[in-house]
Amino acid sequence: MNYKIIIIIFLCAIKISICNICKSNQIYSLIDQSCLQCSDLCSSCFNTSDSACINCGDRLFKSSDDSSTCVQKCSKNEFLNENFECVKCQIYGCVKCNTNQICDQCEQNFKLDKANNQCILMNNVCPFLTNFIQGPSNLKQCNNQCPQSFYQNMEAQICEETVKCIQIQESQNLSFTQRVIQIQPINEDQYIIVGNACTFALLDNNWKVINTQILQNITNYEQIYTYNGNELTQESFVVGNQGGCIAGSRLLVMNLLKKLNYFSKILLI
Repeated sequence: MNYKIIIIIFLCAIKISICNICKSNQIYSLIDQSCLQCSDLCSSCFNTSDSACINCGDRLFKSSDDSSTCVQKCSKNEFLNENFECVKCQIYGCVKCNTNQICDQCEQNFKLDKANNQCILMNNVCPFLTNFIQGPSNLKQCNNQCPQSFYQNMEAQICEETVKCIQIQESQNLSFTQRVIQIQPINEDQYIIVGNACTFALLDNNWKVINTQILQNITNYEQIYTYNGNELTQESFVVGNQGGCIAGSRLLVMNLLKKLNYFSKILLI
């Protein structure tokens, strides 16, 4: 009896192995015991649906939204990489960029800043220079500050999504303990970090602290300007290499690279 079972299993295995020789654009079905055709979008697949491609058909490309889906062309804010995959431009507001993520063309109402590889909101789109927009599709929604999961790009006047949490590393007995509210790249390998309480830090591309600066050391800052760890209003800002703070009755702007005061003024309240 045991031998009969073994023979039956062996014959079934042979049958499956023979029938499993399908064309590259087909998949073998154990239920139907036959080769099924992949979607016309796929040159190979793991089931017969349009979103089950392993490889795309001729003149089709992997979608940036779903790597199992193939599209006829990439979206306007995407480029085609060497693996024939659509990749989204990472520059906010950019509709055309190259494989090195260098922007060539910005959305309507944005102008291209080639020197800093960013798209800057054009004048008069928002009523105030201190307003921000969250996405090119929300041009009519000019806000005084960005949501918690975004940081405020003061120069471009846009809310940029925080892609990942950074781990700021201490170096040379320097640390940055304030809550991060803005990250501003200033060149290829350095960042300016803005935190609560008018605190700034210059970091290298490994997120190591190069120097820190408190522009205004205000007594009881947390009680006056924050609630549950969040600043009630944005008191600090960054424009290029300059960091500034308008807390209290004084405006102070400093070149954070050279640690030189750029501008200081007592405000009339």
